[in-house]
Amino acid sequence: MVTHRSAVIPTDPQSPGTCLCGYPADFVIQTSWFSGRRSLDPVCGPHVSEVVDAIARKNAQRDGGA
Repeated sequence: MVTHRSAVIPTDPQSPGTCLCGYPADFVIQTSWFSGRRSLDPVCGPHVSEVVDAIARKNAQRDGGA
């Protein structure tokens, strides 16, 4: 089984993006999904752990976990 972990990388100061909450993003969460799809999600500092946890839960569900 291949583990698909998310990488949390700092944003480019020239184009930071916007978190879903509306604040400027401090980080980009890069995820390689099981289907081969990749996502780059801009996230502000306060929401990093919440988004990483949600991605981990989604992957666990897919892998047969709770």
